[in-house]
Amino acid sequence: MKYSTYLTAFFSIFCLASCNDILEEIPKDRLTSELFYKTKADAIAAVNAIYQPIRSGTCMGQLYCAQQDCMSDYSTGRGSYIPVGNYQGLDATNIGRTAGFWTQFYSSINYANIAIQRIPTIDMSSGDQMSLIAEARFLRAFCYYQLVRNWGAVPLRLEPVITNEQIGAPRTPVDVVYNAIIDDLKAGEKDLPDGSSQAGKPNKLTASALLADVYLTLGRWDLARDKAEQVIGSGKYSLIEISKADDFDKLFGAGASGTSEEIFHLKYNNQNGNGWPFFLLWDKTVFAPYGAFVLYSVPSNPFISTWDVKDLRRQYDIFSTYVNRTTGATETLPNSTPILYSKYRDPGAPTNANFANDYPYLRFAEILLIYAEAASQAANGPTPLAIERLNMVKRRAYGFSSKSPSTIDYPSTGWTASSFREAVVQERAYEQFMEGKRWLDLKRTGKAAEKILAAKGLTIKEAHYLWPIPKQEIDTNPALSQKDQNPGY
Repeated sequence: MKYSTYLTAFFSIFCLASCNDILEEIPKDRLTSELFYKTKADAIAAVNAIYQPIRSGTCMGQLYCAQQDCMSDYSTGRGSYIPVGNYQGLDATNIGRTAGFWTQFYSSINYANIAIQRIPTIDMSSGDQMSLIAEARFLRAFCYYQLVRNWGAVPLRLEPVITNEQIGAPRTPVDVVYNAIIDDLKAGEKDLPDGSSQAGKPNKLTASALLADVYLTLGRWDLARDKAEQVIGSGKYSLIEISKADDFDKLFGAGASGTSEEIFHLKYNNQNGNGWPFFLLWDKTVFAPYGAFVLYSVPSNPFISTWDVKDLRRQYDIFSTYVNRTTGATETLPNSTPILYSKYRDPGAPTNANFANDYPYLRFAEILLIYAEAASQAANGPTPLAIERLNMVKRRAYGFSSKSPSTIDYPSTGWTASSFREAVVQERAYEQFMEGKRWLDLKRTGKAAEKILAAKGLTIKEAHYLWPIPKQEIDTNPALSQKDQNPGY
């Protein structure tokens, strides 16, 4: 990665001083790491800065989710996203987008590495030091988790990159990267606070929840089950009950924040906003004043056609007719985009890049589903508790109490481990629709080729499973060459 990539406005605050060691005078005209890392407030500011590249519009604040969900079985893309949704291989535009994700994730990783290195030098309580370092490590793990699933083996940098000479790092084997992720999250379980200091900040259980997800991806069923149970059994989280479709605004609307279901969300507001809803919404509806409807679906798509119309998630997430926000008339979407999405609604968004909806990365509903899948896989078939936790998510989706048996419950018998897992993964797709996770689920379960062929009639090639290592990384990293590139690029 180029030196200039790291030297953003924020990073310039933390770069090492270039003064000659002989000089004793402290320069007053610029900030260096020696001058900056003096107080607890400096340490907090350094950790807060780690979030910004991840949250940006060129990463998880817009383009990352669009790229992921365009590759799912339930959606396809318009305009520059056509090659993505049609599995034609990434063109220059989309290669550039994925390179942008890489840059932003590694920028956050570098900020985390700097914070981890420098915070111990600050005169502050050891408890505060450990908590802030654990937060930096959690965010570093979060970034590497995105990288390893989308690029495979990636350079593992656990120290700050300050100069070009420090950039060199080979592609690290996937299992080694995962071990580093797990180590960071275990540190989070130990040293993060018991409760979040503010909405959007991780705590001990946030680390446990992400560990459950990591173990699920790795097929470590007993560990995934136990970590999910740790979160569930804490009693600190619960499902938000729903009686009608619009109640999902309590989870995904512009005013939803710090709910009982929120485990780790990336936070946005109308001043520092989320651009992802703009990519989904139709600008003529009452859902929002802006929308580019980059992604869409069609009625013949089997995911859509078999989705029960009584499921309130379906009613909330997709539409084919709408109330025109100018005329008040009910209208039908054009044939070119007959089904669009309405999950993240913000009627008061001031611009197309400033939706106040948070990005819901980890929710309690997902932890229930992680438990259901992992417990069944570990026991070679679903336990009664695994079935109950799957049912809790489904009941809520139909407007029933999540805690009481209902008429739409999954059956208590007749399952195999395989059939139950398929049901759970499908429920995950309904529950996490347009949350950027379906494509990753299809890959980890080995179902991507089958589901894409059934939904779109398209055959996935090997090159579609991983994104290309950015050319900039290959050109500037002396430990890499074109032979290290992912297949197809």
